[in-house]
Amino acid sequence: MWAAYADAAVILCCPDKLRGSATAAEAAAALARGVRAAGVQAREMPLADGGEGTLDAVIAAGGAEVFEVLTVDALERPLQVRVAMFEGGRAVVEMAESAGHVEEAARDVMAAGTVGVGYAIHAALDLGARHVTVAAGGTGTVDGGIGALRALGARLLAADGSELEGTAAGLLRLAEIDSSGLDPRLRGSLRIAADVSAPLCGRDGAARGFAPQKGADPGQVEELEAALGRLAEILGVDPATPGLGAAGGFPAPFVALAGAEVVSGAAWVRETVGFDAAMAGARLCITAEGRVDRQTALGKTVAGVVEAATPAGVPVVVVGGTVEPDGAEALYDLGAAGVFGLLGQPSSFSEALTSAETDLERTSRAITRLFARFAGEISKTD
Repeated sequence: MWAAYADAAVILCCPDKLRGSATAAEAAAALARGVRAAGVQAREMPLADGGEGTLDAVIAAGGAEVFEVLTVDALERPLQVRVAMFEGGRAVVEMAESAGHVEEAARDVMAAGTVGVGYAIHAALDLGARHVTVAAGGTGTVDGGIGALRALGARLLAADGSELEGTAAGLLRLAEIDSSGLDPRLRGSLRIAADVSAPLCGRDGAARGFAPQKGADPGQVEELEAALGRLAEILGVDPATPGLGAAGGFPAPFVALAGAEVVSGAAWVRETVGFDAAMAGARLCITAEGRVDRQTALGKTVAGVVEAATPAGVPVVVVGGTVEPDGAEALYDLGAAGVFGLLGQPSSFSEALTSAETDLERTSRAITRLFARFAGEISKTD
């Protein structure tokens, strides 16, 4: 029974990263080892949702020429980031590389901004890109995208007419945006692959939903909420529009002023790496991420895998480094066959980080044994 199943089945291992523990590629390899240890074939397909690791996923799919460009980080310290160039003048920039979370000692959400993302987009255009996809997620910023807007030629003005810096602190004082100097190459050339479908404002918005994890205290959260609401008024956009709250509100000004298209980052990555074709030959998908919580269903990788595979008749099992009940229930509502926390009992958080790959392998082996046994019993009764 097991041998017949193993010969016929392929399990697709398609996780996102487990931040601080394993990259998506490392997680996929660990899951695949567990599947193979249970005697079943495995295929590795690292995924991403627009956040950290998106460039790695699309570069691994092939066809990219990678350039290193000079820019700045969220606190405007110099660094180099990658721009991936594909056939047809298509480029990909990952926000997390330049506007990602900064080290704890230097973290200051009000001083952080997306200026570096703007510089990276400008570099992609200078390299000859006619279409730029910005992977929007995994940032330590809540500046409503005004930093990148400023880097690309717009002027940010306070009520007294003075120019503002492109940071969250600047957003608090923003009264007007002069877009007359905005790089004209942006018009119609920009796609934003958002890691979440969050709105600009509200409970699940850029401030209340995500600013606390970026270091904002309760008072700052409410200041940012009000400032993002004013930004929506300045831009003439609906703050409840899904996706505008991704990456600290980054998409909002580019949708309003440059005609940018906002798409699901998870869906875009799946399309780019050929997920549907791989899924068509699979009997089961095992996906994973570091934390399954109520934000998971807002467009994160594992939710996207469930939504894509389940209607096609391929069951999906989700593994989380940690799993909160509301996150698991949301995935079950989407059609997940199972949602599991990592097996194993690490004694500390640091040990959990170092044991993630071992625990992923152990968990996927257990899932595979159960699924293979269940599938075998079904075959016997058909």
